[in-house]
Amino acid sequence: MSRTPHLVRSSFLVFFIFGLDKITGFVKLLLTTRLFGTGPEVDAFATANQLPELLLALLAAGALSAAFIPVYSSYLTQLRRREAESLAGTVLTLTVVVVGAACLVAIVTAPWLVRVVLAPHFPSETQQLTTQMMRIFLLAAVLISVSGVFGSVLHSHQHFLTPALGRVLIDLGQIAGMVLLVPIWGVLGMAWGSVLGAALTVLVQVPALARQRVRLRLQIDLGLTGVREVVRLMGPRVVTLGAFQAVDLVFIRLASALPAGSIAAFHYAMLVMLSMPKSLFGAAISQVIFPTMAEQYNTGWGQQLRETVSQGLRATWLLLLPAAVGIIVLGRPAVAFLFERGAFGPESSALVYLLMAIFSVRLLGEAAYDVLTLTFFAQHNTRVPMWATLGWAVVNAGLSVILVGPFGIAGLAWATSIAGAVLAAAMFVLNLRVGSIDVVMLRAALWRAAAGSLGMCGVVLLLHQLRMPPALFILASASGGGLAFFGLYVLLGGREVLAVPGHLRHGLQGRTGLETQSN
Repeated sequence: MSRTPHLVRSSFLVFFIFGLDKITGFVKLLLTTRLFGTGPEVDAFATANQLPELLLALLAAGALSAAFIPVYSSYLTQLRRREAESLAGTVLTLTVVVVGAACLVAIVTAPWLVRVVLAPHFPSETQQLTTQMMRIFLLAAVLISVSGVFGSVLHSHQHFLTPALGRVLIDLGQIAGMVLLVPIWGVLGMAWGSVLGAALTVLVQVPALARQRVRLRLQIDLGLTGVREVVRLMGPRVVTLGAFQAVDLVFIRLASALPAGSIAAFHYAMLVMLSMPKSLFGAAISQVIFPTMAEQYNTGWGQQLRETVSQGLRATWLLLLPAAVGIIVLGRPAVAFLFERGAFGPESSALVYLLMAIFSVRLLGEAAYDVLTLTFFAQHNTRVPMWATLGWAVVNAGLSVILVGPFGIAGLAWATSIAGAVLAAAMFVLNLRVGSIDVVMLRAALWRAAAGSLGMCGVVLLLHQLRMPPALFILASASGGGLAFFGLYVLLGGREVLAVPGHLRHGLQGRTGLETQSN
């Protein structure tokens, strides 16, 4: 039984919410650049986030979701509802205890961690600010870990809307912090806004869990087979995500010796190039297809699993390739037009655009990797992604050390982008070896997308000759380039694009596919 129509509808509903998140994220970015530019406050803000993100990736949202969803989904498939709820309650309790204890230790040792591990080259004032914000972010991390468990349960019940809203609420919390608290506490106000947003992500999911009739209570049942299976599956995933986070720590330590504002520019470029296009398109697709892939594997639907992987990868390339090309050809005037005001000057604009252009390689590699690893996670195999990611970490760290000297912050951007492309290529080959990819479908989609990208570049170059005002040029280039891309894609045989408006229209009608479909 094919779940493709349901997947498409759910993908576009999540896509819609992620689009709303990108609007709130963009407002947050505008406020941050205007208030702080690429100053030391943003260096401290980005650095303070590293340890909380490490703890979340290893102990909660990152590793846990990949291990929990397949096991919980298998209980639902076998109609073992009571055991599923016992598993969820135990995982929730262990998450709160472990993450809470780790955050408490980190709060106590924060000054040493910043001074010795994270940013030894920061000025003492920036180190103190980083320490204060890290402690605030660690409080938010406990709340986000609870939200992550709630979201994983809802995803397993094919409910995607409410967890996706959590991203919007975090942005709104930070915006509220900048508007209401920054005038009083400075950049610390934005950090406290993160705590507010994290609390809202927990509260908003409680009614959705009630509608699904999921009864979560704090308990510890270590005798449950599913608990041991989740822990077993988390092991390699912890190593995998630990490798990602270790590379980030290496980056922060190396970048702390670069001129002030380097980390801030890197942070802004990541938000624009990776967080916005990647989470708007790639994450919406990955988030929807993973529970279905886990169900297809558990029920023995091998051909449907192969179809889901291939369609997910095709959709990712179709949406992210023009996004990457568009940012390269339009990024410089767009950054200048949107952000050059307040504390954000032309030098900041030029540096952010340079990093965005380099990240175009990383964008495509990471988005493909996110889909390709789901094949193995759905099959309860976390070792293959683990070894691939360890190789990536070695390449990334090595290139970072080599390139930071001659190229500065741009060298660090090149290191992570090249390593990301290598990792995606390795995962693609591994997927080919297990037969989970339709090569013919993907080859045809890729060359159509490449041709469409060339058409997009041609339109932008043509419009550039007309000497239009910046706002009009950006708007005309984005719309004209997008039409050129998708027009050429369809003309070359990519008819699946024509179904997008209908899927979006049907996906936005009611709650079809988002509540209780699990069959």
